[in-house]
Order: sequence, then structure tokens, then C-alpha cells
Amino acid sequence: MKEIFQEFGTAIIAIITSILVIGILFIVSISGKQGILEIAGIPLNKTEINYSSYSDFDSVITWHKRTKPEAAYITSKGRFFESENVDFLERYYAKDMEGVIYPMDDVIIKKMFPDIMFGKVLDIRKADGTSIISSYSKTDGVIYFPSAGIYEVYFQIRDKENLTSIWKIPIAADERRSN
Repeated sequence: MKEIFQEFGTAIIAIITSILVIGILFIVSISGKQGILEIAGIPLNKTEINYSSYSDFDSVITWHKRTKPEAAYITSKGRFFESENVDFLERYYAKDMEGVIYPMDDVIIKKMFPDIMFGKVLDIRKADGTSIISSYSKTDGVIYFPSAGIYEVYFQIRDKENLTSIWKIPIAADERRSN
């Protein structure tokens, strides 16, 4: 025991002293007043702070409500048909939070806006869930639809604010009718 006090004596005394000081400051109670500050008559005023009244709070709300980048199909570019190679990405666009529209082939293939808008095709699936991503050329954006039907294209878009969104866009590949 003597060896323990020699080795750890100052630490034990410091711990006992700090427990006594905390007890005196906060736990002691006299006449219904608790803690040394109340006993001495120093009031502890707790004030509620309304953080929404700060002047830059509106900009924080605006920042968090900003829209994520979008991907969409341009219907005026025509339809897709089965069993033919078609320029796929030129029929889509990406839109950033400010409403600026970027052609998807410029974003994904040409990478013209690497610091402003980035995108990639994650997958292309038939309605039954079968992936046909192997029919898509990542180098030139051309796709070959093996059969007529409904397909779902999955795009991932990231803008200059590093907001990322994933879009699932259904498209139809029609049968090629011979005259």
C-alpha cells in the first residue's frame, strides 16, 4: 500500500481535490439554493438563442434547397429503332442547378465541361431487368438495341457544386417496319 501511495500519491490527491471542488461548486445546497453561485447570489441566466435570426441563415437554407443536376430525354430528336446503331447520347441533356443545359454527349463523351458538369451512363436495362450495357459504346455514345421494347437508362450526373444525382429515364425502341 505504501508503494502505491508513493507511485500514485499526487494523482490520487488531485482526483480527491477535484471531486471536492466540484461538490462544493455544484452540489452543496443551502436554504433551497444549490451550488456556490446561487448561494452567493450570482444568478445564472440562461438565454435561448434563435439561430434562424442570423443574417446568413437565408443563404444556408437556399444552399440546402438547391436543385440537384437533372438528366432528360430530348423528344424532338426522334425515336429509337431496334437492330440499328444509333447516336444515343445526343438525344439527352444535363441541366445544372442554375438551369444551364449541357448536351449529354458533350458531358460524357467529349468531356467538355469537366469542372462544371460530369456524367456517365451507369446501366441500360430492358423492362425485365436484363442489362444491355454491352450494346452501348462508351467511346462514341452509339447504342444497338437488340429488340423492340421499353428500356431504362440510368445516368449519374454531378455538377460543379459536387451535387450528384442518378436518373432513370425510360425510352422505347420501336420495331423497324419495312414498306
